[in-house]
Amino acid sequence: MLSLKLPRLLSSSQVPQGYQELGILFGYRHPRSSATDCLLSVFQMTNETLNIWTHFVPTCCAHTFSTMSSRARHICYFFDYAALGTYSLGSALAYSAYIFPKEWVNGTFHCCYVPVAVFNAVVSISLSCYSRFLEVERPRLSKASRTLAFAYPYLFDSIPLFYRFYLCAVESCTEAVIVVHYKHTALAFLTCFVFASHLPERLAPGHFDYIGHSHQVFHVCGIIGTHFQMEAIRMDMTERHDWLLATSTLPSALQTLGLMGICIAISLAVIGLCSVSLSFMPEPLQTEKLHGH
Repeated sequence: MLSLKLPRLLSSSQVPQGYQELGILFGYRHPRSSATDCLLSVFQMTNETLNIWTHFVPTCCAHTFSTMSSRARHICYFFDYAALGTYSLGSALAYSAYIFPKEWVNGTFHCCYVPVAVFNAVVSISLSCYSRFLEVERPRLSKASRTLAFAYPYLFDSIPLFYRFYLCAVESCTEAVIVVHYKHTALAFLTCFVFASHLPERLAPGHFDYIGHSHQVFHVCGIIGTHFQMEAIRMDMTERHDWLLATSTLPSALQTLGLMGICIAISLAVIGLCSVSLSFMPEPLQTEKLHGH
């Protein structure tokens, strides 16, 4: 009978600093894992197993193959950050088309909104990728830069939605979609808080190594929040359909697919530049002793 030997797991003291997570003490995969070991770890309980599976359906491989080498780890996460930046632009395109306050439709801010969102997406991707170069020497600045890179595009994209919240509070509106937007917004802020705070594992190191640590909660909250976001956009699109057709100019293919294509092309260029720049960074395993090899 064919039997496969699962990769041995390590403690935080046995992996380089760049691989260690605050409050996570055990369950680390070897930082020089083979591709086979990475695939086998998908079915092994490690401190990244649930991270992998909460990304598995959209085929995001950042967590799965991030332990093949230091270079592979960086490149995997470069693609992950590019996906998040592109998502922020997709949100802006949908918001521009369907959720803008009626008073703002076809106004100056509405006309500038998507071009600024494209710029924000490029800055977000560039800053989050650059933050990985700061991880070892300036970990706090790295974390702060990455959090800012994720949070700023969301806050800008949400300006029209925040204004609708304000109008609803002042005028006591009865739009059912606002409740769904509230749910998405609450989960978005919870996602950011969990990502930045490393809760709950920092309060009880070692107790949430495999299940319940912040990165898992970050993924789950993000997924649920995205569900509510898509549902709210669908409701706005349906309820405002006739009004939008009568008062707003429909975006062209260039203004949607074209801009997404441009953003993806720039993202790939940023990833390529950052990947080449990794050659000038020392390999962690060459500068730090790996115990238990």
